[in-house]
Amino acid sequence: MNKYKVEYQVARGRSSSVRFSGKKVVIRLSRFAHGRYRDEVIAKFLKWADKRIKKAGTNVLGAEYKDGGRILAHNKIYEINVVLRNKRNAKAVLEDGYLIKIAEGSDIKFWAEQIIIEDQADYLNETVDELNRLYFGKKYGTVKFKRVSSRFGSCSRHGNINIAFRLLFAPKDVFRYVCVHELAHLIEFNHSRRFWAQVSEAIPDYKISEKWLKSSGFLLG
Repeated sequence: MNKYKVEYQVARGRSSSVRFSGKKVVIRLSRFAHGRYRDEVIAKFLKWADKRIKKAGTNVLGAEYKDGGRILAHNKIYEINVVLRNKRNAKAVLEDGYLIKIAEGSDIKFWAEQIIIEDQADYLNETVDELNRLYFGKKYGTVKFKRVSSRFGSCSRHGNINIAFRLLFAPKDVFRYVCVHELAHLIEFNHSRRFWAQVSEAIPDYKISEKWLKSSGFLLG
């Protein structure tokens, strides 16, 4: 069986449920579930989670948010170093282009992500600019990485594009597909046939990335 963290919660109603939150399995057990029935529900949910992870595969870059941990993005490997204090007396700083120094007692995950989002801004903008020049040639507004878990990307009516930070740990083809998806909304602000025709013209095999997001995207957090 695959190894993953399991969090148990109590549901107020009679129904129990299970879901993924990143690589953690959250099981909400009905307050009426006791004894053998409770054990059977847990076993059923864990079997479902194990099957889902096995089906998803392991094509996700790693991230260890701890002292000495390493974070593998598309174009760089970051290392985390928890220190008593740093040169700028800040919560976190980036040194030598890869070493993230985080003040002791700070939220390691939050500040490591903040540093990486800032450091990877140019990579994101260069990728979107390249794809726009290749396939669309449209004007757009700001392009930013965002910490979001409900979606992988968005494009506003003002042409501002947001890409989920967690896609830095997805296969690069999937990351580029999401960028193309949002750029296509500059032409078709919907998901009509005309929209998908725009996407398909840029990435003929885009359905491979769509399938990956549906089957394995939950592993990104």
